[in-house]
Amino acid sequence: MDALILALESSGELGGAALLARGSLLGEELVSGPRRHGAELMPCVDRLLAKQRVSREQLGVIAVNAGPGSYTGLRIGLTTAAALGYALNKPVVGVGAFDCMALQFVTDRAFDTRFRGELWPVLDARRDEVMTARFVFEKGDLRRVGADMLVPPAELSRQAAPGSLVFGSGVGPYENLLKPQPLKLGPSAFEIAPASVALQAWRELVNVADPAAVERKPVMPRYFRQVLAMTTEERAAQSSAGRASD
Repeated sequence: MDALILALESSGELGGAALLARGSLLGEELVSGPRRHGAELMPCVDRLLAKQRVSREQLGVIAVNAGPGSYTGLRIGLTTAAALGYALNKPVVGVGAFDCMALQFVTDRAFDTRFRGELWPVLDARRDEVMTARFVFEKGDLRRVGADMLVPPAELSRQAAPGSLVFGSGVGPYENLLKPQPLKLGPSAFEIAPASVALQAWRELVNVADPAAVERKPVMPRYFRQVLAMTTEERAAQSSAGRASD
């Protein structure tokens, strides 16, 4: 795809926007702190476009991290992407958080490209569980193996091949449960960069010549538990409704 891709990321502490064309990053604008994403994501987009001297009308596709991730953060990114797509009549595509994490990990300068084996990006799902997905890196090629999973850390250890690389926020809280296994534990402090969202979107759309051919459909956030996707007020309302029906 040759069209300009504007990517939005707001699922974690680090957020912002990135602009990519033909697989090359043109620019990236960052916002730090999840409480600032709601107020600063759209101005962040405007700053990025102004620096690159690109108008909104020149954009081809809007990409956004669809999760898993912070519920409030995902809402901000998805709402902003949907608003831009509607206003500009541009397609909006959602990409998976784990795909972005794995891609960012293997494209980092510190990554040893001689590595061959499994990669497991993990997010802390609380309740003694992690959200994760299995990827395989071999001969410079990264590919996903299977769907996203919600599992106890011990189950991840059981499924992962010896020597697998495990990284992300799910490592820190469950390090003791993962350590006994022959796994390589990577960084637990891991934030998805907007550039990785853009690059993953381009990888998924690389064979699409015309943005007009991209399917137009709402991008839905990806969650494993509905309770994790509720605000405090929503959970309280559900609890009150349950008591009222007793």
